[in-house]
Amino acid sequence: MSVKIEKDDQPRTISRREFLSGAGIVAASAIGISSTSKLTKGVVQQEWPWSYEKLDVEQVRKLGHLGYYEGACSYGAFHAIVSALGEKVGDPYANFPTLMMKYGEGGVVGWGSLCGGLNGACAAIGLIAGEDYKPLVNELIAWYSATPLPTAISNDLAVNHEFLVSEYKSDQALEQSVSESSLCHVSVTNWCKASGFASGSAERSERCGRLTGDVAAYAVELLNANADGAFEAVLPLSEDTQACRTCHSKGKEFDLGQWTRGKEECSACHEPHD
Repeated sequence: MSVKIEKDDQPRTISRREFLSGAGIVAASAIGISSTSKLTKGVVQQEWPWSYEKLDVEQVRKLGHLGYYEGACSYGAFHAIVSALGEKVGDPYANFPTLMMKYGEGGVVGWGSLCGGLNGACAAIGLIAGEDYKPLVNELIAWYSATPLPTAISNDLAVNHEFLVSEYKSDQALEQSVSESSLCHVSVTNWCKASGFASGSAERSERCGRLTGDVAAYAVELLNANADGAFEAVLPLSEDTQACRTCHSKGKEFDLGQWTRGKEECSACHEPHD
């Protein structure tokens, strides 16, 4: 195919390849590809990590709670952070398909593995912090495992009807519990035993909604501190876990006990031994 164009009143014929190449440049300009993006085989590739501007922690807490109502825990935490950045920064956050994170509900489609709130918040940290994600994610999980949840802040927001939902699953102050684990299964079990509510109750669901907001909010606290160059890890592994890991950690010596790995609170599932 060839196309005839006129330049300086002189007709000129261009090839199909020239035409499509020029069209690609026009299309790229039209969609506003930034200097940090690449166009490879017709697909826009955004450089990693994505840019970050500090967010309002309490607004993200409310967005996380609302997101739980819309699409459960993993989506709720991820969407809270990404949508807030979409409002503040714009693209690429504004058009990110956050619904992809719905898979993480209930520790990944109800399997009770990694808490969905953690899953979503950690994914957001990975998107934003680049190669610096490990200490931030580590701190978030350590905080989650050691903190009474839902927080008093979230309980107060619900009691005073200051969250963003129009109708609450429960607007009462809910029992707090410490999970000592990153697992949904353990976290929910501990809370149900502490509160007396069943795992399928509206109160348990509301608890997880508040927890989702709390996790998203703390993730933003960490990201804000990191943006200021002020992040410091302050939550070590428990003494029991550190003692267990002197033998039972990732390593190459099977006979020394290096046939496992992990950072969870060992005594939550295992009996101590000499």
